[in-house]
Amino acid sequence: MSITPPVNDRQGVRQCTPFPTALVHSPGPPLQLIIVVFLFFGEAQLPRRGTVKQARSARTRQALIEAAAGEFDRHGYAGSSLAQISKAAGISMGALTFHFSSKEELAATVRSRGHYATTAVVHEVSAAEAAPVQAVVQLTLALARLLQDEAVVRAAARLTQERPGAAADWDSAWAPTISDWLHAQGAEGSDPVAFSTLATLLVLGTEADMRRRAAAPEAGHSPVRQLSRVWELSLSGAAAPDGAGTGDGVPCRSARGHG
Repeated sequence: MSITPPVNDRQGVRQCTPFPTALVHSPGPPLQLIIVVFLFFGEAQLPRRGTVKQARSARTRQALIEAAAGEFDRHGYAGSSLAQISKAAGISMGALTFHFSSKEELAATVRSRGHYATTAVVHEVSAAEAAPVQAVVQLTLALARLLQDEAVVRAAARLTQERPGAAADWDSAWAPTISDWLHAQGAEGSDPVAFSTLATLLVLGTEADMRRRAAAPEAGHSPVRQLSRVWELSLSGAAAPDGAGTGDGVPCRSARGHG
């Protein structure tokens, strides 16, 4: 038996076409197929929409962090405002405050990112397992490159100077490691305290000089080459073991140190 819904022909006479009762009364495969299709193209798409939204949110957050790093690098904490950061990022103030409730929270995030990037460089140099003094020289040069290339690292360094202890201090990512290398690995013939102090001052001095020169850039100036030259002068008279060097014109030192 079948149900025949009425239809009108051209003469206005009502006629009927058969309609299978199975689609109405039976919960068989056709209905199950409809449910499966609905789930796949309907509710099943919700996780994908959520993933897209999360990715967009992550991009917005990253853009805000990069803009904040640039502002803190150039103007410092006191000289930067959320309005300036919002404008630099091209993102509304509402979106900014959704991700960061205050300038302090945003500054802490920038410092954390700079600290993380610096720690990664420390691990990379440490993995090379160079002699203590040579490792210290290589690390200071790597830090100079990082400061030169990454605004978030420069911002972390500046924020540490302006607001020490407010979040992860930038120098805590590398200064203790320099001291540990020189003490634990026994750089004979050298004064670990004096040498670690020298290395620390050279890195901080490079950062300060880099900031001073940012106001009046000099063509061809390279902080890395300048620091390399300072190390050459500091370690003058020492021969590099087996003809090895740091790759930046700096004489390497064996485990015996620099004395």
